[in-house]
Amino acid sequence: MKPQINFKEIFIENIWKILTVFSLSFFGILNQWIIAENSNIFWKNLIWHIVGLSFLLSFIWLIDYRKITLSIIWPCYLFLLLILFILMIFKKRWIEFGIFSFQPGEYVKPILILLISLLASKEPSPHLKFKNLLKFLIIIIFPLILILPTDLDHAIIMGIMFISFLIFIGVPKRILLLLGVFTLIIGFILFPLIWNKLESHQKGRIYGYLYREKYERTWSYQLNQALIAIGSGGIWGHGFKKGWSTRLHYLPAKHTDLSFAVWAETWGFIGISIVLFLYGYLLYSGIKISQKAKDWFGKYLSLGATLVLFWQAFFNIGGCTGLLPMTSIPFPFLSYGGSITISVYFLLSLIFNVSLRRYFLK
Repeated sequence: MKPQINFKEIFIENIWKILTVFSLSFFGILNQWIIAENSNIFWKNLIWHIVGLSFLLSFIWLIDYRKITLSIIWPCYLFLLLILFILMIFKKRWIEFGIFSFQPGEYVKPILILLISLLASKEPSPHLKFKNLLKFLIIIIFPLILILPTDLDHAIIMGIMFISFLIFIGVPKRILLLLGVFTLIIGFILFPLIWNKLESHQKGRIYGYLYREKYERTWSYQLNQALIAIGSGGIWGHGFKKGWSTRLHYLPAKHTDLSFAVWAETWGFIGISIVLFLYGYLLYSGIKISQKAKDWFGKYLSLGATLVLFWQAFFNIGGCTGLLPMTSIPFPFLSYGGSITISVYFLLSLIFNVSLRRYFLK
């Protein structure tokens, strides 16, 4: 006997999540309109959002996440490793196709979430076995090693994303403590070697974070301009296309890394609060979906995607506000970029797919 499906309940529970995504998409398009100095950037950004939303809705309704298997994901993972290896050899981060380009490193996140969730769901347990933990760490490390030479901060932050994912899946406290101590020891030993290998701009970000006033015209210039833009927004902001830092080009990387500062300058504390509330609602929904999922694969999938979205925003806002060193991590929705935009919609499609399909499980 098939379970009775209450379509009204499905609609009510998911409509607010979908409307939240559409609202954040609109804000992202609006933000790039404010920033754009030519129509080319605005239209490209608009196309990426339309493609992302179309993919999100299609994936939710047409694909059942439970039919995704290791025989599908393993080839995707290996193919991605091959692309990253080729890019590492040529010391590139992007693959270009005419006026469009994409960053394969962004797609490591959803592929790793799918792969780890599938493997972990085969042997669900409150605590990961050591052999499984070791296997997951190896799976995570391979793509990060390939990304490390060309995108150091991205690789480190992705490491944090997926270590936190493993912790939530269930790393025993004793093993977690041992791994933490081992990591600190290795980090302490290798730090001088790693520091000497860093590029000048990578060292500069750390100098700018630690000695903001000393390097105000060089390494901390980007951070200082971000803080000025955020602070000048006040309660209500300067209004549409009226922010001084944005219009007079004081903000470097305003399309990408500092898009959050542009939004803060334009719409002030109220605008920031609205975006963070909506984004926080998405994260909260992801956690609730993980808790309510009726299979382990769904639980892990929605949890992993939510954690990645959380860390993505956390490091971007932390860099813009001076709480953390500046990174090249864009803010979901508000930042310009095809790879990050499509990747975010991919992650959301995994979360919503789990939310929808749980009604069809007994």
